[in-house]
Amino acid sequence: MKITKRQLRRIIKEEKQRLLSENRGVEMALGSFANVSTTDQLTDSILNVLQEVEMGAVEDGHGDEDAGEMARSAALLAVAQAFQSAGLTDVYMALYKLIR
Repeated sequence: MKITKRQLRRIIKEEKQRLLSENRGVEMALGSFANVSTTDQLTDSILNVLQEVEMGAVEDGHGDEDAGEMARSAALLAVAQAFQSAGLTDVYMALYKLIR
């Protein structure tokens, strides 16, 4: 079955709208129920992990690409461990699978 360009554009547009509407609920919950200061601290902490691991890996002789990958994996692991500590092992496992 062939799909025309017009059909493909429509499908992409519909999927994009669906994804955006799903994320709006999460963003609204974060903005409505989470303390802004706590959210900012979390963001800063994740950025610190990314920066510290990447800089440490580069100083240890790893290439930029490897250091960046190590930093991303470390940040994901830190977030995954927070979910595990909260007893949300299913989320922990899903995040852990993303780590390469």
